[in-house]
Amino acid sequence: MNRQKTVRILTYFYIIPLGIMMIFNTFNSLIRTTYFELYSDMETAKYRFDNPLAVLLITVFVLAISYFFLASKRIKDSFSNKGFLRLSLIYAGTMCLFVVLLFRCEVTCDSEFLSDIAIQFIKGNYDAFRQGEYLYQYSFQIGMTAFIELFYRIFGIENYVVFQLINTGCIIIFLYMLNRITGELFDKCEDIQRAEILLSFGMFPLFLFSTFIYGDIIGWTFGTSAIYFVIRYLKTDRMTELIKTALLIMLGVTVKSNINILMTAILITLVLNCIVKKEFKPLVFVLLIPLISQAGVKAIEYIYVKRAGLSEYPAGIPKIAWIAMSMQETDEGGYAPGWYNAYNWDVYVRNGYDRALTVKECIEDLKGNLGRFLHEQRYALNFFYKKFTSQWNAPTFQAMITNEWGSRHVDNLSSLAGFFIYEKGHDILYGIMNIYHFIIFLCASIGFYFERKKWSLVKAYFLLNIFGGFIFHMLWEAQSRYILGYFVLMLPVAACGLFNITDAIRKHMGNG
Repeated sequence: MNRQKTVRILTYFYIIPLGIMMIFNTFNSLIRTTYFELYSDMETAKYRFDNPLAVLLITVFVLAISYFFLASKRIKDSFSNKGFLRLSLIYAGTMCLFVVLLFRCEVTCDSEFLSDIAIQFIKGNYDAFRQGEYLYQYSFQIGMTAFIELFYRIFGIENYVVFQLINTGCIIIFLYMLNRITGELFDKCEDIQRAEILLSFGMFPLFLFSTFIYGDIIGWTFGTSAIYFVIRYLKTDRMTELIKTALLIMLGVTVKSNINILMTAILITLVLNCIVKKEFKPLVFVLLIPLISQAGVKAIEYIYVKRAGLSEYPAGIPKIAWIAMSMQETDEGGYAPGWYNAYNWDVYVRNGYDRALTVKECIEDLKGNLGRFLHEQRYALNFFYKKFTSQWNAPTFQAMITNEWGSRHVDNLSSLAGFFIYEKGHDILYGIMNIYHFIIFLCASIGFYFERKKWSLVKAYFLLNIFGGFIFHMLWEAQSRYILGYFVLMLPVAACGLFNITDAIRKHMGNG
């Protein structure tokens, strides 16, 4: 019991700050919002005040509809949870398919670089590994590049629609696994699972990213599946669940390196679980999971070293360059604080691709910025507020601007596509996502409050994944697109909050 109490206290070191973050962003979402201007050539985050009264009135209306939908015996009898889940997944797939066929997005930015490199690899050209070229600098992108090359070899070069259909399938799996996770977190409570399904209908940012030719959706699908099997392990102690976890994390990390954040949460939880249960044999997985997780990338690196005739795989830009970049302010009208500004690329070039000199300059720049934060507390507070708000308080998570970029050069774009990207439809979609963003944070905060005394390592582990994303992207390169996966992960917690809201209404109305 003392060991469990110690572990519980340890988890409060991140559970409490996470709860504060959720509550803060609930109020932040009510008052302000972050948006991205169309027709721009960079992700310029802008801020504007919301209309709190309108947001609250619409929210009350949505919650009232949710109450009658969740409380109605007739609706429950018409749709069992299995049937309701099936309907929600069909709906998600249909929405994604509609977006894919409507916008007909192509590759842009990093995805365009990777696509071009994959095509060159097919032709036997490996110049991307030469000093100063893309993979020499961003060597961590080899996993996604290899995936695109393999994809092109199977389905044909630049067959974007098939890739987007894969994204669609992954989104369906993503939402299915989240419903399974909700059941595990709340002991198969059908009402909470039903609330989670209902909330998933509004996940438009996720549906809109089905067009994105990159590793985000695929990586998060593997990562969320791994979370589910960790939870199953914590409940059953079956080692086979950890083997599944390791393989899924490996696949996720291969296409999206940021999935390493989820791996860190797994390792911390395994150590805490061993302390609680006084069983230390599973600690072997604390060593094995990191090794297995990197095995896919290392195997791909080895293959390309042989194919390209390299003496070794490029080490790439030192990771500290991203941290130094993440602590930098930008010019007015440019990127938000801590967002990508090409510093990491430039500092490596400036130091003649010498990693030691690059690290030295990054440390000096980092010291300078941290020193300013210490001496100018008001500036530091404003910096991190903007960095946080530009990521967590952006209802579209860059989905709209990403689709605008992806469809910008498409021939014969339909008038309906133009309506949703540039005209009134854009404002309608933004308004829906803005309200939905507030509802998710409101419900998640309420769910967090009601579950605060019902501690379990399973719930603590699940929340650690979200907290890990919060901390990592406050210290690393910022982008609201990176936060989308963590926002989707909040669905089970928000479902708990929605259930408690509707349950309180039911009791107040004398139906309890």
